[in-house]
Amino acid sequence: MAVLFDFSKPSNRDITETVSTLAHLAKFIIADVTDAKSIPQELLAIVPALPSVPVQPLLLNSQREYGMFEHFRRFPWVLQTYLYEDINDVVSALSSEILPALEKIAAGK
Repeated sequence: MAVLFDFSKPSNRDITETVSTLAHLAKFIIADVTDAKSIPQELLAIVPALPSVPVQPLLLNSQREYGMFEHFRRFPWVLQTYLYEDINDVVSALSSEILPALEKIAAGK
């Protein structure tokens, strides 16, 4: 079951702390690194600390991963980047390909 959180930032936590807390509760993480702005900071806080949580990067096919993303390639729980053509493509792939594959990985299969 996927869950989307949409809420105001807690007054006693910054966004990175909040995202990290949610990541600790997750079976897996899907991170779209297209036009990455805050994602690099969030991944830096999450990936090294959570080896049991697979991370599935997504990227618009016409883009390139941000320069320092290669740092995360050394973590085996960061999966091969899934390239998509447009929003319709990635939305369709989420239910047919991405989520089923992540569910299997999270279940240890």
